[in-house]
Amino acid sequence: MANWTQALTICVLCFLGTRVWSAPPEGPDDSENETCPGCCPMGAPGMPGRNGVPGQNGYPGSNGFDGIAGKGGTRGVRGVNGIRGQKGEPGDSAPDLVASQNIKHCVWDRIKDDRDSGTIKICRFHKRQMNTTMHVTWNGSLRVLSTKECCKRWYFTFNGRECLTPVPIDGLTFTNGAESVNIHRVTTIEGLCENVPQGPVDVAFNVQDCRGYSGGDAYTGWNSVSRIIAEELPVTAEEGTE
Repeated sequence: MANWTQALTICVLCFLGTRVWSAPPEGPDDSENETCPGCCPMGAPGMPGRNGVPGQNGYPGSNGFDGIAGKGGTRGVRGVNGIRGQKGEPGDSAPDLVASQNIKHCVWDRIKDDRDSGTIKICRFHKRQMNTTMHVTWNGSLRVLSTKECCKRWYFTFNGRECLTPVPIDGLTFTNGAESVNIHRVTTIEGLCENVPQGPVDVAFNVQDCRGYSGGDAYTGWNSVSRIIAEELPVTAEEGTE
């Protein structure tokens, strides 16, 4: 490309020099036969150049400013009320909650019962319905003392019978034979019992030997308040399976 440019420049200079410094010829005008002495002939056009390499993308511009918030629209017209639906069917009757209010609290101060077996106290209760559950609670001090390993069991009965549905309601105290250890502990024993008949119910708290043990000195209600709470509930107990 550079060689063609130089050649073209020389030809232009040669032509101008000839026109400036050559005197016009005398005689007839033979300009039609003039030639350009010393001019370089024009060569053929060169081949088109190749496209340049594409440039890189420019950097992203910054975000513009937020526009002005538009005006709030007008409030729409209130819709027409729908057609009133039909009256629904009557719902199921609510559970009878009267039984849940049937509760009795029997309390004694320092009963100091030293018996080792038999009934300690009875709380007389009136059960209003058949298909309800009894919830009973004992709270008071218990103790067992012996020179050998011994275990005493305290338990509830209903009209002289232990609960069978779902299970008996009981608790126990065990000693390893240390006679000098004479500890009275306040203990709570409670549970639920089904299938207790409607009507008067003697809720009794009793003591006896544990299975596999005999002897020992039991003591109930030493120097403290003892209580039995009996309650009728509209629920059904379920025995755990785990």
